[in-house]
Amino acid sequence: MKRRFFFRVPRVALILHLCASVASLLCLDLAGSGAGLAVFANGKSDTIRLRGLDGKTYDTSEMRGQVVLLSFGATWCAPCKAEIAALEELKREYAGRPVRFLWVSIESRHKASDGALRDYAKGLQMTIPVLRDPDMEVYEMFSPRVRIPLVVFVGKDGKAVLPAQIGMASPETYKSAVRARLDALLAGRSAPADLNTR
Repeated sequence: MKRRFFFRVPRVALILHLCASVASLLCLDLAGSGAGLAVFANGKSDTIRLRGLDGKTYDTSEMRGQVVLLSFGATWCAPCKAEIAALEELKREYAGRPVRFLWVSIESRHKASDGALRDYAKGLQMTIPVLRDPDMEVYEMFSPRVRIPLVVFVGKDGKAVLPAQIGMASPETYKSAVRARLDALLAGRSAPADLNTR
């Protein structure tokens, strides 16, 4: 009798350990897939406020009535250069319509100074305002790990539309995905959800 008891205890402990491990893995997977975005969606913060290289503060709560596209990137990110060129084309395409394009650097100031960012923007002939999120406080509302370029869309009501769009495949695929979301938001429809381009 005692012998069986001793054999059962390790099995029970093993089963409990396995259950805890599976639960832990499920939590990690949810975090990796963007489940943490619900905090933002549930209204903890409906405003994205970042400072631009031009000295202005860009506040999405002051852009209501417009669709806002915020692209998060970095100077060291090779796909971000192709994405910026695609965004510049889309900006020209949507000229005259209520759409704002903003590019946000997630680099700390010691890795990319304001001067370095200005040179980067000038080298790429950017007309899109360049903003800074050096502590990644805003970025982390939308992704728990660094995956760039990451694009956040804000509807005319000033609320972020989830999920964020991640990655840059080909410029044409990327522009097509962005157009679909912008057009839906301009028309007051829900933006297509499954348009990640990576």
